[in-house]
Amino acid sequence: MSFVRKIGSSSDANSRGGTYGFGKAVFHLVSASHTVLVHTRCRVGDRLETRLIGWAVHESYTADASGTAKTYTGRHYWGRPTGGYVEPLVGEEADEVARRLGLRSFPSDGTGTTVAVVDPVLGERNDDEAMQRISEAMVWNLWPKMLPEGGDAPMRFSVLHEGRTVPVPRPSETPHLRPFVWAYDDMSQLIEHKSMRRDLGRLGMRKFLAPVGPIPAAAREIGLGDRLHHTCLMRPVDLVVKYLEGPPFYEEHGGYAAVFRADPAMDRVFAATEPATHDDWLVDKLQNIEDHRLAKHALRKISDAMKEASGPASAVNQAGDGVSLAGMSQLLAGLMVGTAGESAAAVFPTSKVTAGGDSPGWSEGGVGGSGTTGVGQPGRSRGKQRVVYLGDPTHDLLDGQAVIVQRFTLPDHGTQTIHGRPSVVLGEGQGSEGEPPLGASTPTVLGWRSDSGTIIEGCTLSTEGGDGNVWSLVVRPAPDTVTELVVVADPGQVRV
Repeated sequence: MSFVRKIGSSSDANSRGGTYGFGKAVFHLVSASHTVLVHTRCRVGDRLETRLIGWAVHESYTADASGTAKTYTGRHYWGRPTGGYVEPLVGEEADEVARRLGLRSFPSDGTGTTVAVVDPVLGERNDDEAMQRISEAMVWNLWPKMLPEGGDAPMRFSVLHEGRTVPVPRPSETPHLRPFVWAYDDMSQLIEHKSMRRDLGRLGMRKFLAPVGPIPAAAREIGLGDRLHHTCLMRPVDLVVKYLEGPPFYEEHGGYAAVFRADPAMDRVFAATEPATHDDWLVDKLQNIEDHRLAKHALRKISDAMKEASGPASAVNQAGDGVSLAGMSQLLAGLMVGTAGESAAAVFPTSKVTAGGDSPGWSEGGVGGSGTTGVGQPGRSRGKQRVVYLGDPTHDLLDGQAVIVQRFTLPDHGTQTIHGRPSVVLGEGQGSEGEPPLGASTPTVLGWRSDSGTIIEGCTLSTEGGDGNVWSLVVRPAPDTVTELVVVADPGQVRV
C-alpha cells in the first residue's frame, strides 16, 4: 500500500525504486474523473496475494453534514471499509472484481501491478495518435531501462490497443536518441570533487552529425529542440530526470549528446534536489552546505564538458603545412548517423571552384571545415570553371543509410560527363589512399540527385552544362575514415 498511501517519503536507494513522491499524481491528472484502479499481486510471507483498490485524488472541498460544515481532503478510495479506513479487496474477491472491470489477470505464479486510468483525457488526439505518443514518451523517458544488461534488459515495455500491439521503438534505432545511447555506453569520465574526495558520478559524451528529420513530439515535450546539445541527467536507478541543455554545437550540422549518472553514494543528495515532478535538479533548494557544494560542483563539471564539446576540435600543426588527420578521424568516429560502430567522417571542400575537377580543396573533420587549416591547398583555376561547388557537403539519409551529399553546378555550356571520385584521406599529410588494404571498406558513389529529387545511379553522369541546374553527388562513406569528395567534369558524352 506504499504506492497508494504514502506521499513524499523516501525509499531505500538499494531497492532501486526511487522515492514515493508526488509524481504518481499524473495518473489522476490524465483521468477525467481523477480516478485510477490499482490492481496488484504481491508476495506476503510465503504466499501470493492479489489486491484491488479504487483511488481518486482531486481538490479538497467542504460539505454540510447534519448541519455542520466539514472539510474533506479530496482523496477517495473504493474497497472494503475496515475500522474507519478503506482497505483493498484481496484474494478471489479482488480477482473477480478485476475481471468484471476488464482488467487482465496475472499468471498464477506472477507478480506485478496494473494501474488503470479511468476515462483518460487524450485532448485532440485520437486513440491511435495517443498510443503512438505513449510509445514515444516511454522511449524518451525510460530508454536506459530498455538497454540489455548481460543479455536481457532490466524491464520489458509494450503498448497494446484493443488487442493490437503498438510498436515501441528501440533506443538504438531511434535517430535522435541513438547518440545518447552511445554516450551511455561510454560513461568513462569520472566526475569528482577532488578536495572533498567524493565521487559524484560518471559522464559519457558523443559528437555526431545531426540526424535527419523532425524530432519526435515526445522529445520536444521534455525540452529537446531541432538541434541536440544536451546532457541526459539520471540517478543510479537509471530513470531520465532531465535533458540539460548546453551551448549549441559550433557547426549547424553537428551536435553532441552526453549522459551523466550520479554515483550511488550521491543518490540521496540528488533526490533531495528534485521537485515533486522528478523532472529537474534544483540544487539551490539543498539546505545542507556540503550537499549543496557537491551537487553544484557536479553540474558545473557537466556544464564545462558541454562547453568544451560545443567548440571545434583543436588541430595539431606539423611544420606549418598540415594537421594530423589520424587523431581527428579517431576523435570524430561516430559522427555519421547509423548503427553504433558503423561511423564515418567526411572531408568538406574549402575551395568553391575546381577547374576541370583536377585540384580539389578539403579540410579536416566530419562537421565542417570553418575556421580550420586544410591538409592540402586547393588548386587554382586553369582555364574554364567546369564545376562549381555549392557550399560544403552535408549528411543525409538515402534508403535508410547515411550518405554524404555535395551540391554543384556546371557553368560550361554543352554536353559533359561528370565523374564522382571519393577517396580515403591518409593522415600526416600523406594525401589520399590509392589502393585500400585488402578487405577494407571504401567510399562508394551511389549516384546523382537532381534538384527535383530524381536519383540517377552510377559513378558517372552525362548532362548538359550552363543551364543553371543543380546536381548532387551522393556518396556512402567508409566507416571510421576521412573521405575526400571530388567532382570531375569532362566535355562530351562518354559512349558505352
